[in-house]
Amino acid sequence: MKRNSTIDCIRVLAIIKVISVHVETIKSLHHEWSAIFMSHVNFAVAFFIVISGYQWGKKIRAGNPVGQAYAKYSLGLLKLFVLWSLFYIFVADGAISEYTHYGILSPLKICYWNCQHLLLGRGSLWKGVLDIFLDGTKYHLWFLMGLVWAATITAILVKLKRESWLIWVGLTLYVFQALVTILSETSIGFSLPFNVIHGPFLATFFFVVGWRLSSRQGTFSLKPAIALLSAGFAVLVIGLFVVRSGLGFMAVKPFFETTLGIGAAMLALSRPSLGADTILASLGQRVLGIYLIHPVFINFLRPLWYYIPSPVRDIGFTVMVFFSSVLAVLILQQIRILGPFFATSKIAKPADQRGTAVAAIG
Repeated sequence: MKRNSTIDCIRVLAIIKVISVHVETIKSLHHEWSAIFMSHVNFAVAFFIVISGYQWGKKIRAGNPVGQAYAKYSLGLLKLFVLWSLFYIFVADGAISEYTHYGILSPLKICYWNCQHLLLGRGSLWKGVLDIFLDGTKYHLWFLMGLVWAATITAILVKLKRESWLIWVGLTLYVFQALVTILSETSIGFSLPFNVIHGPFLATFFFVVGWRLSSRQGTFSLKPAIALLSAGFAVLVIGLFVVRSGLGFMAVKPFFETTLGIGAAMLALSRPSLGADTILASLGQRVLGIYLIHPVFINFLRPLWYYIPSPVRDIGFTVMVFFSSVLAVLILQQIRILGPFFATSKIAKPADQRGTAVAAIG
């Protein structure tokens, strides 16, 4: 199957958006309304998951047994989840300075302190274990487990020939997490002992949408993509300039995030050759590695934050983290022993879309 270059190009834009959120740069930009607007164009997560479900669905539609395709996909994600969770146990926030203080014993000390914080820092031991199971040892690794949950639910219902249930199960989980998130900010104070956005709650709906899109024969029309993107931006503008209130904005947020993410995915499927043979498309093939490693550079480059001129500090820091992550991935992928961390053998082949881990982030 010929690789979709538009997907790869949008992946790059999406990962930059993710990095900007993680470094918390947008909220302090000087142009207030443009900063607020850009900070809420949150299409990345929905886009990544929809495309993952679409690519997994294409493998099933091509004749791969559901069980075999699921096992290959989920085991690839779980391998990355475990490897990077172990990695981040030794790379806690501030670990670089700690390594200079304790010499040869630093890795053991940092590992012990980080494990103690992960298991007991959020309350009881069982909650710490649950958080690690759902989220891993770093805030961004939840995405991998979310895909595993979504693929598991989808595979089970497909295997049981209950595909008609998929959209309702996914929608129920999505609405549930949205309601819990909104209620947790009210006087009701409703909450659960885990992050309701993680696990199967957010990912399943978007994965199922991708699965349903994979059943389409022939080419995709551009009109639905434009309609969804237009609706998403319209509701975003209404939310920012009309609703404004925190609770009211949270109520409309799921709508514009959903329409923008699905709209971006349908745009990529309707125009699959945009950006072909460009550096953007080439970088898009490495977005998984960039996603997994970028928190390292957020911590490593943080001391430089105060030395960057304030007018360019916010965007400049995001760009620094992005290109540092790109450079690291390009170098580390060439080291054979590190292949399992980056799924090197799969990413290195532009025409190959059969890989398990590549689909993990688009």
